[in-house]
Amino acid sequence: MNMLETLFGLIPAASRGQQWVARDLQLVNWGGYDGYHHLRLAPGATLLSGGSGSGKSTLMDSYIALLMPHTTPFNGASNGGVVGRPRGKDQRNILSYARGKLDESRTDGETKSQVLRGDGRDTWSAIAMTWADHTGVRFTALRAWYVPSSARGLDDVVAVRATCDHGYELRALEGAAGKKLARADVTATGLNCFDTDRDFTARLHTTLGIGAAGDGHKAVALLGRIQAGQQITTVDALYKTMVLEEPSTLATADAVVQQFDELSGTRDRMIIARQQVKALGPIRGHRRAIDEAVDRLHLLDEVGSFTGASSPAALWRHERRLDLLRAAEEDLAERHRRAQEELSGTIALVEAAEAQRDGVTETLRASGGDRLTTALREIRGAEQRLSDVTRSWKRLDQTLRAIDATVSTGEDFAALVETAHRFLADTDARKTAQELFADAMTEKKAAEGEWAGWQTEHEAVKARRGNIPSELHAARAALADAAGLTPEDLPFVGELVEVRTEFEPWREAFNLALGGFATRMLIDIGRLNSFREAINAVPTARRVQFEGVPTGLRDEVALDPTTLPGRLDYRPSPFTAWLKNELARRFDFVCVETPKLLARHTKALTITGQTAERGRGAHGGHGRANVLGFTNDRLLADLENRIASAQKRLDAAGARVSEAEENLNSFEARRTTYQIMIELSWDQVDVESAQAERDRWNRVVEEVRAGNPRIDQ
Repeated sequence: MNMLETLFGLIPAASRGQQWVARDLQLVNWGGYDGYHHLRLAPGATLLSGGSGSGKSTLMDSYIALLMPHTTPFNGASNGGVVGRPRGKDQRNILSYARGKLDESRTDGETKSQVLRGDGRDTWSAIAMTWADHTGVRFTALRAWYVPSSARGLDDVVAVRATCDHGYELRALEGAAGKKLARADVTATGLNCFDTDRDFTARLHTTLGIGAAGDGHKAVALLGRIQAGQQITTVDALYKTMVLEEPSTLATADAVVQQFDELSGTRDRMIIARQQVKALGPIRGHRRAIDEAVDRLHLLDEVGSFTGASSPAALWRHERRLDLLRAAEEDLAERHRRAQEELSGTIALVEAAEAQRDGVTETLRASGGDRLTTALREIRGAEQRLSDVTRSWKRLDQTLRAIDATVSTGEDFAALVETAHRFLADTDARKTAQELFADAMTEKKAAEGEWAGWQTEHEAVKARRGNIPSELHAARAALADAAGLTPEDLPFVGELVEVRTEFEPWREAFNLALGGFATRMLIDIGRLNSFREAINAVPTARRVQFEGVPTGLRDEVALDPTTLPGRLDYRPSPFTAWLKNELARRFDFVCVETPKLLARHTKALTITGQTAERGRGAHGGHGRANVLGFTNDRLLADLENRIASAQKRLDAAGARVSEAEENLNSFEARRTTYQIMIELSWDQVDVESAQAERDRWNRVVEEVRAGNPRIDQ
């Protein structure tokens, strides 16, 4: 085979002459193609036509995403006139295609995207293409992505790259998608997974015979440039885009940048080493201090303990004490001698003062001093009595403040003493105060329990979606764990439907009409038998009704908006098609405005919840908690109102406890006050009378001194 025969090297020399033709393109959740889609390609050629926005570019971008590297830009019609690196945040990328981005809006400086799926929940997307050669041999390549609700970039996405040497049904990945596309689950469907894009594309190029001498990426890159559909307006742009390769100087520049990064890392390591030397420098000084302390301890051990009987330290202590005692003895002897001398002088002065006093007394008596002596003696007694009365009054006044009472006259004191006798005679007063305090504490504990219960329920509801009761969620989690499933694999009917906004007033009626069916748990009928065996020994406090149903059915049910099923929104899930069929079959109640219209229909429902089914009917059960809805915003708001009410009850109970406790504590204070009062008389606390008595004798002294001035001399 010469060069001409190999088309100038574009056909690999090892080619066996196989001609691979694309036969099938399968999509799951790719752009506007929501759910599973299968496109069969003609053996000769396939033409994609349609108006703007009909999905042509989206299909071609799926082929680019499957076959070409992540640096290849998507079709120009997908990105319009936007700028930025290929598949970056400013252009179409895997995340925007997987979530089905429709539009975006900007509010308060924040950009919000509108998407078909993945808004607040996980989603997944997949692309698969099957080729066949002239002998009928088939080869399938597949890419899939699991996109968590929190994903912001491609690094947050679980990517799958896989091939198989046969045809492949993309629906087989639904089970693995429920387990976040774990490699073991993907491999179990018959696929061979690859860790990197390099290995994946090498497998494609080798099998499909793309490129020669290992240069398949050049052929794919050229195809990508053509496929991108970008407008080329100059010859210069044509050559740069379609003909010329990247200059080697760019690779040299990358090497220089890499070398700079290595030098920068070396500098960082040197800085860290210098910091380590600085931190470890004082360690020698610390070691010397430790050695000196050890030597000092050895010296102290040699001296011995002060409490030891024969140690040098104890002997020194006793000698020091003996010296101090001897010094104290000498000091005391000297002080005793000086005191004796002072005593002798003082005795002589006392004797002289007594002689002088006797002379003055005789003179005072002759000048009318007896009356003055009597008055002075009575003044001393009055002063003592006034001091005692004042002290008793202060004690009484302090006790009266504890019960917020005042006394100013003898009549007030007598009335308060009478009240004290009645209070002390009431033997049931303490018991009544204790009972009031106990009742208040009981109410407070009940309020605390109610508040804690609603708070716990609020936290549990915040951690999940839907309005199914907590005990049913807990029971489902236990059953799912025993069966090796996740709670998302076992949805309740109420979690899959939501009342449409325009029919919100019918919510309670729909809850009553659906009854227990809304809390029925659904499971893939293929897992039903193994599920039953796994949960048989699992105890749950709440009994759970479950039903095995077929999944993956086509959603072809047309619902009448005048009936209950037609006034609901449905969450996309493997169970949705079956659920619509079941609701249309069993709960096709016509929604009527008045009970007079119930008889016109085979099945009918009023807005108050009354149902009619031929000759049968049902009514009542109002006030039941709502179990329908994709979100639990209403339930959270109701719980917040209940928490607020419980908080008010708790605050009121706390105030009542404080009041009862203060009353109980003040009971002892009143009892003590009244006990003191019955032990006192008014004379013992009448300060004004005691002051008047003292003032009267002071006037007598002034009269005596005014009549005979020599008395003061």
